[in-house]
Amino acid sequence: MEKTAHPALQKLRRICFSSLPPPNLSRAQKLLGSMAQLEVNVDPEGDCLSVSYDLSQHTLEGLENRLVDHGHHLDNSLLQKIKRALIYHCESCQLENLQAPTRDQHLRSIYMSSAHGQEHRTHIEPADEYLDHS
Repeated sequence: MEKTAHPALQKLRRICFSSLPPPNLSRAQKLLGSMAQLEVNVDPEGDCLSVSYDLSQHTLEGLENRLVDHGHHLDNSLLQKIKRALIYHCESCQLENLQAPTRDQHLRSIYMSSAHGQEHRTHIEPADEYLDHS
């Protein structure tokens, strides 16, 4: 898999399967391994796969949904559910932040709109009490 220009987008995750029914890790590895820009390995610690992917191409939620759609049973222990929800949320936020304008772009647009607004402003006369009519 080719490395992305931004290392923060490179993710390494574990997908854990339920022990009942016994998981078919080789079938799951083959299913995910057929996807582009995704590395999949059987994790030596239990019924898990290690997946490495670029967040701009894949999300953990998408990968797990694909496995579930093909009949695989994920580990649904409370700890795994909490970890999964946290990762889903973090990846979603990170993807949203990538689409948001950067601070420099935002400031530039403010200054540009301010500069354009000054050209079209009408002149406002000061109040009479500020004028010296002596």
